[in-house]
Amino acid sequence: MAFALLSSPSLVSICDKTFIKPSSLTPPTLRLHKLSFVDQSFSNMYIPLAFFYPKVEEREESNNSHELSHIAHLLQTSLSQTLVSYYPYAGKLRDNAIVDCNDMGAEFSSVRIKCHMSEILDHPCASHAESIVFPKDLPWANNYDGGNLLIAQVSKFDCGGIAISVCLSHKIGDGCSVINFLNDWSGITRGHNTTTTLAPRFVGDSIFSTEKHGPLIAPLIESNVSECVQKRFIFPTAKLDAFRAKVAAESGVENPTRAEVVSALLFKCATKAASSTTTSSKLFHYLNVRTMMKPRLPRSAIGNILSVFSTTATNEQDIEIPTLVRNLRKELFEVAYKKDQVEQNELILEIVESIRKGKIPFEDENCSMYFCSNLCTFSYYNVDFGWGKPERVSMPNGPFKNLFFLKDYQNGRGVEARVMLKKHHMSEFERDEELLELIDSPPCL
Repeated sequence: MAFALLSSPSLVSICDKTFIKPSSLTPPTLRLHKLSFVDQSFSNMYIPLAFFYPKVEEREESNNSHELSHIAHLLQTSLSQTLVSYYPYAGKLRDNAIVDCNDMGAEFSSVRIKCHMSEILDHPCASHAESIVFPKDLPWANNYDGGNLLIAQVSKFDCGGIAISVCLSHKIGDGCSVINFLNDWSGITRGHNTTTTLAPRFVGDSIFSTEKHGPLIAPLIESNVSECVQKRFIFPTAKLDAFRAKVAAESGVENPTRAEVVSALLFKCATKAASSTTTSSKLFHYLNVRTMMKPRLPRSAIGNILSVFSTTATNEQDIEIPTLVRNLRKELFEVAYKKDQVEQNELILEIVESIRKGKIPFEDENCSMYFCSNLCTFSYYNVDFGWGKPERVSMPNGPFKNLFFLKDYQNGRGVEARVMLKKHHMSEFERDEELLELIDSPPCL
């Protein structure tokens, strides 16, 4: 069984590794892509995602290695076409402020995994097992050596199932940028899109300019997974809907969202788990501000177009779920609809203040900081390369402690939370009775 073989080098064999260049040259006028102040604050960590597609019975079968080469060729051809419009991902970092769009290309690997896909998806340590479809040690890595800004891999299992994993540089764009790229690449692969229909808009430094605060010589926000573990919690729709109704009645918040109630619960559990080492805690939600800009930006805008909003807990009353949800809704309204997303951007203000104080952003020795990235608004389960919708969409361990990722679970069947905590805090976190009542089954690593 793969359960015992995950660390075995014989389980994975690389069949091919190549570099995919855009199918047409990037014009000289687009050669230099200027990174925004927010872009520059991030290290060149990769945003990693993997899509697992079970064997399609009606697909014409042939020699296993031949079929892998055919699938790889199909994906490579469509990737080459997609990179024409997403040209910065085919470039190279010249320094922390500029991408040289030199058409260096994206790295693409074809891999055979000698087990059935079910052995990975049903593994008791799923988060660890799923990482097998990524290049070793790559997800969330801080890349400074001039490497590729986009790395893709197709993995073929013995059962006929395939996994497509991608790692895209956070320097270039955020989660919304990633889903734009994936939708366009998958659309071209299955023949739905053409290169002429793609219209990503790379905003560069046109919005969050470095003119006011100056360029950042080095990144400030880096990946660090040391001493941390990730666990996966599934909140089924029926339980979640009942919980939302209960919170609405107790908090007075109209129609609390899935992200509001789940993030409040996770924050409560994490704060209680760390209560012996801290006196206060703060929860930051990352916020996609494209539709909050003036004028509004289209969803196709590519970059790190983000802000944050937060709530603070200093006593037990502050971490009661109704109180947290009420405060989160209030802060969202204040940040999203009352503040200028350029001049009063909370993420930029935090970075600027940390520079002034000579410290790392979002670090405070007197307060535990937690972060939530809500991906439920991005339809990852609709990414179809021609083999239907994925059975699972996975994110590997990372990028740092005290982080909650929320995303749809199997296309509307609930919410999946990936929680990153220090190991000794996780053991206390997962014993919370309210959490155990709401999740579908015991959490897995």
